[in-house]
Amino acid sequence: MDSVDELSNLKSERLDHRPQPQEQWQSFDQIPLSPVEPRHYTQVLIETATISIIFITILSVFLIFVATIPLPIAAIVIPALLMIGSGITWVRYLNAKAIGYAVCSHELVMQTGIFWVKRISLPYTRLQHISLSQGPLERKFYLRTLKCFSAGSGSAEIELPGLESKTAEKLRQHLLSMAAIAIKTTAIINVNEEVNQKKINEEEPAADRAEQ
Repeated sequence: MDSVDELSNLKSERLDHRPQPQEQWQSFDQIPLSPVEPRHYTQVLIETATISIIFITILSVFLIFVATIPLPIAAIVIPALLMIGSGITWVRYLNAKAIGYAVCSHELVMQTGIFWVKRISLPYTRLQHISLSQGPLERKFYLRTLKCFSAGSGSAEIELPGLESKTAEKLRQHLLSMAAIAIKTTAIINVNEEVNQKKINEEEPAADRAEQ
């Protein structure tokens, strides 16, 4: 019953072609965004710090024992690498905290970035495929990444990490349901428009003959 109601609502809204004044436009900033699970922040910290430590350790061993650079220079380079690794880890942590998303009536919205903010909206009419992925650390924290693919795209248009496993599966099913409703609504509207256009085309010659 809910799907039928949503279909009717979507149909009536799509058929409403009345222009809206600018003061009624809804900006992206007015859409309330939900954060991802806080466990995702910890996951990103551990993941980035581990990779940084491994990389710096290997590079330090290479510089000291293979490239045989002087120890005074190594004493400057290695702390500098540690500072760079710490900076990258902190930026990735802030990026993880900046992720937000919203499940709207017509589209899925996602925002990422702290310096360069990226805002993506994927209408349900374009949603074609949804997958869930889970890496080793995500499995440890009971998290999943939701990937949404649009028609004609080879890569995911929206990649939303940091979702609790049950929430991710529930969201996937909801989005697939909304996509099916949106596609069905579009098909109904297209058929109605074709029928109306056909009636207009048939009535015009009859009206011309009546005038003659």
